Amino acid sequence: MSSLLSVSGVDVHVEGDGAETILMVHGWPDTYRLWDATVEALKGRYRCIRFTLPGFDPRSDGRKHTLDELIAF
Repeated sequence: MSSLLSVSGVDVHVEGDGAETILMVHGWPDTYRLWDATVEALKGRYRCIRFTLPGFDPRSDGRKHTLDELIAF
């Protein structure tokens, strides 16, 4: 299974059919693509959820987000 959701304007990628879920959060200055190989290896056993933090997507408006905004997201 693979689906794309949107949360507060951020694309959330959900892949895999497992009963357990792994939430994958990238570091600085990466995007959700950091986890491509990991998702391929795990999606047969787990549901993998990943996204690009607000402000890190090259397509974004480039606005900086505060730590409080990121936590609220």
